[in-house]
Amino acid sequence: MNPSSEKRDRASPPSVTAVVVSYNSARDLPACLTSLEAQRGVSLEVHVVDNASSDGSAELVRSGFPGVRLTANPTNVGFARANNQVLGTATSEFYALANPDTVLPPDALAACVEYLRANPSSGVAATRLVTPDGALQPSCHSFPGLANLLGEALGLDRLLPWLRPLSSLHMPWFRHDRVLAVDWIQGAFLVIRADVVRAVGPFDPEFFMYGEEMDWCRRIRDTGWSVIFLPDPPVVHAGGASSDPVAGPMFVENLKGRVRFMRKHRGAAVAAAARAILALSVALRFLWSEARMLALRLLGRAPRAPLRRNQERFRSAFGWTLAGMPVAPREPERLERRCF
Repeated sequence: MNPSSEKRDRASPPSVTAVVVSYNSARDLPACLTSLEAQRGVSLEVHVVDNASSDGSAELVRSGFPGVRLTANPTNVGFARANNQVLGTATSEFYALANPDTVLPPDALAACVEYLRANPSSGVAATRLVTPDGALQPSCHSFPGLANLLGEALGLDRLLPWLRPLSSLHMPWFRHDRVLAVDWIQGAFLVIRADVVRAVGPFDPEFFMYGEEMDWCRRIRDTGWSVIFLPDPPVVHAGGASSDPVAGPMFVENLKGRVRFMRKHRGAAVAAAARAILALSVALRFLWSEARMLALRLLGRAPRAPLRRNQERFRSAFGWTLAGMPVAPREPERLERRCF
């Protein structure tokens, strides 16, 4: 590109293709899509890929958001594969991924693309996530390894957060108040250069849900690009809107994502050790959850919803470990009742 054309491109609004993957998200989609359509300072094309929703999500997009491009899948193909149906197909300068339960302030996309344009070595940018009541939702993480997985299994990441080799998985010391290059960022909202997608490829479809953005960021960093966290503007993320009804299976998918990541990036021997650590973690959490529920029953007190969800998660995970911790991808038709 010659200097004059580059100057014109820099002066024009950056082009962004946004992708929203939905599954039974009719309750959240209107606010999300309205916030995307209200973005300032970018030339935006919005895609919704619906994974065979049964709550009218696809119909809502067709009737209420005619400017949005809709892909309605006949089965639930998973989060990674659904995003891949759009990633790499557009001619935009950037891609943005947004969960259907996010609401973006009007300058969220512009903040990310302006940073990426000003910092050529940065490949991905994402801003701070907050809950609907404004509380911080930690979104920056380190890649899993044997030390930080063991720290999580034994609860040392919470008891000794300053011991970074053991607590780095969730970075409890990071206050999300400054620009920082990190290992990986949660995929609820992020912006990535189209050049990066072309260089490293889209998501690995082996990841059904959970772990795909961790793997993606690892491949991006291995190629020489940095992954950048920006503190502002904050993006509202409800979190768990589609996965709460299937908390147990989704927690198992999260664990499977870690095993896949370790096998792919750390090798067979380290992956085997990681599986043992994860099995220990699941067993400890399962026993603690069952003990708490038993104590409440003996006291004649009803458990609150978070405790019941945790019990469902840990029972599902414990059953998965007893079954040998299989990680082979399931067939799409068996996942139609799952999230995303």
